[in-house]
Amino acid sequence: MSGVIIWHTVLYLFLIFLLLPMVASYCLSAIIMRTNQHLVNRFGYHAPMIFGWLGIMVHELSHAGMALLFGHKINRLVLLTNPFQSEQENRLGYVAHSWQPKNKYQELGNFFIGLAPIIGITLLTGITTQLLWPQVFHVQTVGWQIFSQVPWWHLVIWVIVVINLNLAMDLSHADWLNVGHGVLYYSLLLLLIGLVVGLFISDPWLIVETAGYWLGVVWLIDMGISLLMLIIAKILD
Repeated sequence: MSGVIIWHTVLYLFLIFLLLPMVASYCLSAIIMRTNQHLVNRFGYHAPMIFGWLGIMVHELSHAGMALLFGHKINRLVLLTNPFQSEQENRLGYVAHSWQPKNKYQELGNFFIGLAPIIGITLLTGITTQLLWPQVFHVQTVGWQIFSQVPWWHLVIWVIVVINLNLAMDLSHADWLNVGHGVLYYSLLLLLIGLVVGLFISDPWLIVETAGYWLGVVWLIDMGISLLMLIIAKILD
């Protein structure tokens, strides 16, 4: 029986903390890139910065925060910049960091640094929703009353903040390279955690009901908002 519990624990950890984030990140990144292109076509090259300035700063701060957490050296941090200056290479912001390739901890950090914008913006979206519209997390019990039980100005602020954040959830080619550098070490770490946790947990499904449910709701919010923005941006283009 303990072997089944350990196996299920490892499986759920990989699904919730590896497979789901990777799939969600890829889909969100592809959608946001297309949305920003439509906005550029309609409103000009400064549109991504105008509509997503907060998200861009959170994007870069997430990179920097993860880099520091895993012992990388921050060589340069730019939260917002003019992407059309020749030396900026169309970047709205960037983090230049360095690490020791032989340091396994720092190499593991590349996975989190690459996905950091998705992680940071997802967490901030969840916190914003928890503060302004917590009824969303109880939609199974309150149903459509999630709209009637929240002040209208909460909804307005929530929409503005979440849209701004979501417009910066696209990952660059360099970000995905970072993910690739650290994914093996991250997988081994998840396996180790699953083996240890599986020895002490009695019901692995609790992982799905707690962390899995919360993250699932937030990613559904992100995906829904992103698809809606893509449709609107495409209509405006």
